[in-house]
Amino acid sequence: MNKEKRAHCDKCHRPLKSCLCAHVKPVKIQTPITILQSKDEAKHPFNTAKFGLLASDKIRIIKSDDITEEIIDDLTSKESFLLFKNEHSRPISKSDLPKGEMIVLDGTWKKAKGVYFKWPKLSSIPCYHLEEDQRTIYSSIRKSCGEEHLSTLEAIGMSLKALGELNENSYEELISPLKKLIEQQEAFKK
Repeated sequence: MNKEKRAHCDKCHRPLKSCLCAHVKPVKIQTPITILQSKDEAKHPFNTAKFGLLASDKIRIIKSDDITEEIIDDLTSKESFLLFKNEHSRPISKSDLPKGEMIVLDGTWKKAKGVYFKWPKLSSIPCYHLEEDQRTIYSSIRKSCGEEHLSTLEAIGMSLKALGELNENSYEELISPLKKLIEQQEAFKK
């Protein structure tokens, strides 16, 4: 059986028929963001980190296979903070403003913890988390996702809102491709 591969968009990596690039809106942010992406997440069709990358030149993604000791040294030697909930993390807010580059772990909770524990130096920088009452719009399409588990794009957007870099309108623009992705998947289910 010769199965032809579907053509994919070079930017969002979605099939051309469901390309979401038209829904990506550029956002202006001050905080540089590095996303450390687990291997499985890089290939996942519902991965949202790529939309952040497309929306801002202040966001970069480093895939887990490309993470090196030198990269971790660079991230932890300068002013930076990790968006990762643990026993030492603090709620992210304007009143306790973290400084420097935001590091985000992209993957399921289990995979994100795996990246965190693989690179012990990450524990040397301040950790922040979002307030408990944040809810995702993502759970209808992602099996491993409960209402309290945010997509990477939502977590970045909510963090930037908490830091005062995004307002509600710019947050909605940032997550616009996620909303369209959910809409597409819901339509496929019918």
